[in-house]
Amino acid sequence: MEWSPVCEKDVVEAQRTRLNWKVPGREQIVNFWLKQLTATHKHIATLFNKLIEEDQIPECLTAGVTFLIAKNEKTDNPKNYRPVTCLPTIYKLLTSIMSRPMQKYMQDENLMPKEQKGCCRGSKGCKDQLLISKAILQECKRRKKNCVWHGLIIRKLLTGCNTVG
Repeated sequence: MEWSPVCEKDVVEAQRTRLNWKVPGREQIVNFWLKQLTATHKHIATLFNKLIEEDQIPECLTAGVTFLIAKNEKTDNPKNYRPVTCLPTIYKLLTSIMSRPMQKYMQDENLMPKEQKGCCRGSKGCKDQLLISKAILQECKRRKKNCVWHGLIIRKLLTGCNTVG
């Protein structure tokens, strides 16, 4: 896979998919401002190329802010919290730009196993797949139907076949 330098178009393309008001990291720059300040896109691309060439990313771009989110009402026990780390917006933009050609290469070369479906762009994640499976199983139980047949139908749908059986 040949690496091409990051250009202004890559920055604009990656920014387009970012949500405007996601919680930023330490730098406190939200995506909205990166999208609106178009004069910075060329400079961001230059900065990213320099970082990639030097093969070293400064800690200020990778250090996040961690918040503890309560899992339930029992907030007196530390076990009842889960950490959520907000990484810097610029770092998320860089990784987004770098992952696009890698994902395309992996897709073009058929390197991603079908079992890793949640990692592919545009596909449902693991949680969505589990919720779909749960709904199907509940429907099978409710109708007292054989789940194997429904599994075959889903398998055919996911693989793109038009016929079942």
